[in-house]
Amino acid sequence: MKIKYIALMLSAVMAFGTFTTGCSKQESTEENVLNSREVDFSDIGLKYTTPESWQDYTSTNNIYPYAYEESYTIENIRYNYITPDDWETITSATETFVLNDYLYPICEIVVIQTDNASSLKSGGLYTTFSSRELIYENNGVSYYLFSDYVGSTRKMSTEDVETYDEICAVVDELAESMTFTDFDVDAYVESKYAEKNTVTFSTETLDGEEIDSSIFAEYDLTLFYIWGTYIYPDVDNLGALEEAFEYAKELGNVNVIGVCIDAPSSKLDTSSEALEIVETAKAAAEEAGVQFDIIKLDGNLATFVQDNFETIPAFTMVDSEGVARGGYYEGIYGGENYITFIDAALEQYVYTEDTAE
Repeated sequence: MKIKYIALMLSAVMAFGTFTTGCSKQESTEENVLNSREVDFSDIGLKYTTPESWQDYTSTNNIYPYAYEESYTIENIRYNYITPDDWETITSATETFVLNDYLYPICEIVVIQTDNASSLKSGGLYTTFSSRELIYENNGVSYYLFSDYVGSTRKMSTEDVETYDEICAVVDELAESMTFTDFDVDAYVESKYAEKNTVTFSTETLDGEEIDSSIFAEYDLTLFYIWGTYIYPDVDNLGALEEAFEYAKELGNVNVIGVCIDAPSSKLDTSSEALEIVETAKAAAEEAGVQFDIIKLDGNLATFVQDNFETIPAFTMVDSEGVARGGYYEGIYGGENYITFIDAALEQYVYTEDTAE
C-alpha cells in the first residue's frame, strides 16, 4: 500500500525542529567550491577556471551553479542563468517554488565512467544541449562538456537574452582551462553510494527501549523491514519476517529489524493517537510471535523511507557499516523468500569479501 504517513511524519519532525531542510555537508562543500572561480574537484580528477567575465554575474547570483549526479554518472556540474527579475522573485518568495522553473542552462560538465557513456544518449540531458564534446578520457573515465541549450528562452526580456548569449559565448574558456588527474574511481563511486544509502537513526523500540543505528555494526547484515499499522490486518506479513529472524539467529551474523513508519518516536509525538498506533503495532507483533526489534520512526528514518520507497511493506539489506545493499524491495514475500534474500546478500556482500581477503 502507498506510504501515506511519511509526509505527515516529516511535518511533525519539522514542527519539533529536528529535521534539517538545509544542504548536507557534502552539498555545502560543493556550493562553496562552485562559487569560487578556481574550481577544484580533485576527488574526481578535475580542476578548471570559470571565465573572468562571469564573475560579476556569479557575485549577484545570476549565474547559479550546482552539482548532482544521475544513476549512471559520477558527477554532473551545471551552470545556469537566472535573470535579475527572477532572482528578486526567488529571494522574496513566501511560498514554495520550483527553482528549476527559473533556471536557463548555460553548460554542463558530465563526468562518467567510459563504459557507461552510451547511457548519455538515452537520458534527457542529451536533448537539453546540442553540443556534446568529449573533452578528455583517462583511466576509464570520460569528461564531457555539454553546451548550446536548445530549450526556450522566450520568457526572458531582450536584454536578458543578450546577457545570456554573452555568458554562453565564453564557455570555451572554461573548457580550455580544464586539467585532469587520476583518481580512485571505485573508491569514489562507493563513497557516493554510501553517502546516499546509509541508514541512520536514534529512536526507541515499540517497548520504549533506546536504540540507534550503531546496532548494524553487531552483524554482517541486517534485514531492514518497513511496515506500518495502517496496512494491518489486511497485510499481515510479520510472521514471515519472524521466520527469517529465526533463520538469522541460527546463522549468528544476521539480524532483522522492523520499522513501524506510522509510530513516531516519543521525541516527536506523545499524543494519544501516537500511543494508540504503538499499541496496535505491539498487538500485531505479539500476534505474529515477533522476537525481533520493531522501532519507531525518527526524522532520519522518515527521510530514508521517503527517498527510497513508494509502498509498504518493503525491505532492504543493510551491511555492518549501515549501508543499504542490493536494492530496495517492495511487496509481500514469504519467509522462505526472505531467507533466499539473506543467503544471496551474504554470498554477494560478505562471503565474497572474506574470500578476497
